[in-house]
Amino acid sequence: MQSNAPTPSPTIVPRVDRAATARAERRRQVTEALEEERGRAGALREQIDAIVVELEGPAIDEAAFAAMTPEDAEIVRTTLNGESAPAPEDLEAEWRELMGGGEAVESWLDVRVGREELEAEITRLEQEIAESARRQEAFERYLEALGG
Repeated sequence: MQSNAPTPSPTIVPRVDRAATARAERRRQVTEALEEERGRAGALREQIDAIVVELEGPAIDEAAFAAMTPEDAEIVRTTLNGESAPAPEDLEAEWRELMGGGEAVESWLDVRVGREELEAEITRLEQEIAESARRQEAFERYLEALGG
C-alpha cells in the first residue's frame, strides 16, 4: 500500500558564521567583565568614602555643631551616630582625664596607629581602583577592536 503523503522537502540549514558567533560571545563576555569591574571600582570608592568619613567626619561634625543650637546638634549627632553621642564638653573632659595618666599615652597611640592603618587602607584601595581603571581601559579597547 502506497501512501499519498507528500515527501518532506530537504531542510536547508544555513551555515553558522563561526567568526560572528565567536565575536558576539567574546563581546558578551568582555562586556560582562567590564560591568563587573566598574561595579568593583564603585564598591572600592564607597569603601574609601566610609574610611574618610570615619577619619574626618568627627572634626567636620564638631565644626558644624559649634554653629548650631545644642538641641539641633544633638538631633543630628544622634542620627549620624545612631545613638546619643557625648557633647563636646564631655569629650573635652574625658580627653583631659585621659591625658592625666599613663593610659592617656596608650590611648593616644592607639588612635594614632588606628589612623595610620586607615590611611594605609585608603592608599591600598586607591591602588586597587587604579588597577581596576587599567583593566576597564583594556576591556574597552578590546571591544573597540572587535568592531561593529
